[in-house]
Amino acid sequence: MKATLDGQDLALDRPSLAAALEAGASHARDHGRIVIEVLVDGQTLEGEALDHASDEPLPSGHIEMTTADPASLVRVTLFDAADAMEVSKDEHASCAEMIHRGDVSEAMGALAQVLATWQAVREAIIQGGAAVGQPLNEFAGEGALDERTETLSRQLDALKRAVADEDLVTVADLLEDDLYAEAGLWADTLRVIAEAMKEHPETPNTNA
Repeated sequence: MKATLDGQDLALDRPSLAAALEAGASHARDHGRIVIEVLVDGQTLEGEALDHASDEPLPSGHIEMTTADPASLVRVTLFDAADAMEVSKDEHASCAEMIHRGDVSEAMGALAQVLATWQAVREAIIQGGAAVGQPLNEFAGEGALDERTETLSRQLDALKRAVADEDLVTVADLLEDDLYAEAGLWADTLRVIAEAMKEHPETPNTNA
């Protein structure tokens, strides 16, 4: 069995997939990087097969792992999230318009997508901080990210209460006013963080 990390051969203490993944992850951490892709005989390994890799002997096969700089990966993710926030402004407005037209069922489907986008942004912030080993609010300017997070939490809580109470007027108002504006502010904040990380490439990954 052969295992490589970014094209370089890895020495393994035992010939198994689990051992290869452990060695690759350890070597990557030692160099401040993370494994972002695993191929086994040219096929992508993901999901359950990746999370619960077998430690059974694997006498043949080629395991290829590719790494990336965590900060670079997080920056790309944040820029993508900022773009998603810009797109979601139209989705917020469209959902509110459906409510005004009385298309409640369609609006609830659109609302689910809006909420999924907000959840993805939250996860990007949490996972991004974990990847680089420090909270991303350190890149956002004093208190900026905390303010955005607190405001968003209040607005989403209000939205969920309005939905639970079947108060569609309030749901529409929140979508086309408060949350529409908040999406734009989040897009700006995410770009500020990504640009600040770009200007400080020495950002340490303290999990390395």
